[in-house]
Amino acid sequence: MPTRSEAPMTCRFGVTVLLGLVPLVAHTAAAQTARVGAHYGVNLSNGHWEDERLGAQASLHIIGPLETAGAFSVFTDWPGATGFTGSAWQAYWTMRVRPRGPWSIASLGYGFILIHSSLRDASLQLETSGSNFTDAIVLGLEAPTPFVRPFADLYLVDILDRESAVGVNLLMGVQVSLPTRRSS
Repeated sequence: MPTRSEAPMTCRFGVTVLLGLVPLVAHTAAAQTARVGAHYGVNLSNGHWEDERLGAQASLHIIGPLETAGAFSVFTDWPGATGFTGSAWQAYWTMRVRPRGPWSIASLGYGFILIHSSLRDASLQLETSGSNFTDAIVLGLEAPTPFVRPFADLYLVDILDRESAVGVNLLMGVQVSLPTRRSS
């Protein structure tokens, strides 16, 4: 059972890996294909739709079947409890493999999620906020249409956390291609 002192170490390791990959992605991405879009998402961990969210996302083809994707979601009904106010958001970042050819509709990837929430209740004099950094496997489907691409991404959250059940988030939306230019 990990102690409280091990949790910051895991978070620091994840941030280090994330920051280490950003320059690599930025360097190779200059001449590649990019898409941006909007999404609607839900948490399916308890077997029903909850924690609805809206957000934006982008994906970038790097080389061969490798691409990276990021998303930012704001919870639309946070918190759900009466008498409380607050806000919550999630930021996703993944590296994915998307085969070329007839299987290009599917992708499989691994990445990280940063979740932040705050909660207030003036009558109870309660104010709290916190963040959680965790990992996720993502299974993606995308319609290979020429201009607007509908997509659905299923995130399996907390894969490496041995103390909790795996969570499930679903993001659905559309992306449009952005013109990019080749670097010299």
